Amino acid sequence: MINLIYAEMTKLKNTKILWLVFLGGIPANLVSLYAFLPRVTPKGTAAGFDVQDMFYRQGMTITILAPFLFALITGYILSREYQERTINQLFSYPIPRVRILFAKLVTVLLLIVLTSAISCVTVTATGLIASFTQQTDFEIVWSGIRMNLLACLLSFGTVPVAAALSMVGKSVIPAAVLGGFATIVTLFGEMGHGMDGILFPWFMPYWPVRELAQGLADNGPNPYVGSGTVILAATFIVSLLFCITYYKNAEIHSGS
Repeated sequence: MINLIYAEMTKLKNTKILWLVFLGGIPANLVSLYAFLPRVTPKGTAAGFDVQDMFYRQGMTITILAPFLFALITGYILSREYQERTINQLFSYPIPRVRILFAKLVTVLLLIVLTSAISCVTVTATGLIASFTQQTDFEIVWSGIRMNLLACLLSFGTVPVAAALSMVGKSVIPAAVLGGFATIVTLFGEMGHGMDGILFPWFMPYWPVRELAQGLADNGPNPYVGSGTVILAATFIVSLLFCITYYKNAEIHSGS
């Protein structure tokens, strides 16, 4: 399995996907730098930077971009053999197709983790430096790191949907369209700061981000977390089962 994952990563060596991952993480770093701008408190005194606020802004940015970005990455990885007419050779290998599919999905997960890690470089480094100089509590930094890890995991919950569309459509376009729509919905959802938005699977990664929010209208525990988790889990399981069934039963001449 490790060799299959390595092979999938090697395929990306001379592609623009890695640039997409890098560029996808840059906006969150730029937004988090907002905390360094000169600010004053209501009393007129200078206000220091707030690491928790930096993590919140970083989290908002990456969760808005994530649906489109991760769907595009998934679509490319799953549809590449179809578009390059090499799917026949891939299906001819003496390797179970399910293992090939899982290797591709694990590759997507690794790229999601890499994107999220890049997106929080600035805020994490700032938080660690601040904690060493005792300007902030390390627990706040750890909370921000946990938020990114959980958002990563939740973002992967919708990946099989994009994978299924890419396999059926044999193109990256269906996944990109889905990701674009999900990003628009997520953008408006985050602007509204509502709690029930996490019932939309692609919006679920915003839940841990929102836990870091300060001064928003709907404070307190989100009562929709349980329902949102069930919906996301069902979306993941159903779409993954479809992917497995479709990939195992695809005709050998698919894409030719």
